[in-house]
Amino acid sequence: MSDADLSPWALLASSWEELFPLRQPRVDLALRLAPEGSRTLDVGCATGSLVRALASRGRLAHGLDLEPAFLDVARAKARDAGVDAAWHGAGMLEVARAVGPARFRLVTCLGQTLPHLLEEAEWLAFFRQVHAILEPGGRLVIQAVHDASEGTRDLPVLRTAAGVLERRRTVVSDTLATFATRFTPAGGEPVESLVRHRRMRPEAAARLLREAGLLPDPPCADEAGAPFQETSAGWVLSSAKGS
Repeated sequence: MSDADLSPWALLASSWEELFPLRQPRVDLALRLAPEGSRTLDVGCATGSLVRALASRGRLAHGLDLEPAFLDVARAKARDAGVDAAWHGAGMLEVARAVGPARFRLVTCLGQTLPHLLEEAEWLAFFRQVHAILEPGGRLVIQAVHDASEGTRDLPVLRTAAGVLERRRTVVSDTLATFATRFTPAGGEPVESLVRHRRMRPEAAARLLREAGLLPDPPCADEAGAPFQETSAGWVLSSAKGS
């Protein structure tokens, strides 16, 4: 199979954590919300860096992703690190079926996972499924880009030994943006992809969370808890299931 035949995610799987290293504030946030011994689920876990970090600190960590290549790398990295974790191959709207009877203290859906759901009804369906799999008092933490300006913007170029990743985000409408990538493997031909992202303001997401039975906190700009402002590059919302 040539590089052109692979999904853009499969092509990046082996170098994902070099391109997008796990940030300590993300780990700190998850550890704070999930006591030792509690069960956690990272939705859109990619190659499992957050899952491994939580498993190595005494959490019963699960990861879910739709991309088989991500999960292949995630399992290998967990074995190499000597940590136990559970992995689920499924999409966001299959989360309740995928995890079965397990109930979670913390569910995370961070990075640019949630905006792949393009309709408000899909966000609400996901939130309702998460409500069903959270234990009483459990929390869901979600994240999305906030477009402070219209039009097209180029994101910083990312370089690793495996290749170069170029990224461009274009605001198409009030509810839609496109995310274009161009990955040039070392010694190979460029592979381009274009995906659509749902644009959602934090107050709109909070309304859907409440409709699903979850109680959202005020939005933050990032996992470290910086206050959200209109100039923020993104937003993070933590919400709780009532006890």
